[in-house]
Amino acid sequence: MATLLETYAQQLTARQTDHVAKLLDVKPDALQKGLDLAGALLLGAVRQRSQTPQDAADLLASLEQDKELRADAWRAIEAGHGYPILNFLFGVGYPKVTAWVRDTVGADVEPFLAPAAVLMMRALEGVATQEKFDAAGLGAYLQNEQNAFTRAQPQLASQLNAALDLGQNTVERAERLMLRFTTEEWDALAKLPSLAAAALMMTDLSGPVGLNKEYAALFQALEDTAVANEPDSLVSLAARTYNEPAQIDALQVTPANAQTMLRDASLQALAILSAKATHQEIHAYKKMVVDVARRVAQAENDGGIFGLGGKPVSGDEQRTLDLLVAALAYDA
Repeated sequence: MATLLETYAQQLTARQTDHVAKLLDVKPDALQKGLDLAGALLLGAVRQRSQTPQDAADLLASLEQDKELRADAWRAIEAGHGYPILNFLFGVGYPKVTAWVRDTVGADVEPFLAPAAVLMMRALEGVATQEKFDAAGLGAYLQNEQNAFTRAQPQLASQLNAALDLGQNTVERAERLMLRFTTEEWDALAKLPSLAAAALMMTDLSGPVGLNKEYAALFQALEDTAVANEPDSLVSLAARTYNEPAQIDALQVTPANAQTMLRDASLQALAILSAKATHQEIHAYKKMVVDVARRVAQAENDGGIFGLGGKPVSGDEQRTLDLLVAALAYDA
């Protein structure tokens, strides 16, 4: 019987290999090396996510969910989006894992992980279906597969396991941080950056083009915050939470309630932070919220013609920013 990695590697046809190579802008031989490394890392990740009965059960469930998403996976990857299963496998430890692999193995695995995950989960789902694995059977199978890979490539297996352990440590630190807050408290902290941005949008309504620029500025600002800070930090975790248009629409910020909602949400966040966060976390969080709001306010010039000659921040937007700074008691 073929190993999981062998099954994984046999899925791409020559035509698909050329397509993915063009998509990632790499030569076919470099693609194969990248996919081989990504497959080995993903094997370790699914093994790590199946060590307890509950984890293995969650992995089985994720295979079913992933099967429904897989039909659109390539289109999502082509559009520059990630692949949801990667968040399930690595969580907030993802950047730590990929950085460790890059620094120790000497290869950048990150560009190959999304397409590799499509192939790995397809291969694993096929084996699980064929063998009719329950959670215990899946866990045992993946442990055997990992043992076989370790015997075949002990040095690489050791390096990848170290990367995965580092990622898991990051996830655990993030979970401990979030346990300081109730679900309601964390939701209040996580949504404020996007709520502040929505308040700015509602304060001085732009046309469709301007609104799109403001949304793009918001999502870019959140992504930049998440990348620039440690993935298990309060600001990075908050920036990764409310970062979808539907979530922001669900906040129901309108021109009529924007000022009140922003003031109340800011005061609530400040009270939570004062009770449960460190001085350094409080300052970093305040700075993050204000910086995100400012980038949204500056995304569309107001008062100009065809985007030229306008003010970067209108008077109404500046008053909303001043309200935010005052309510958060932010001192740059």
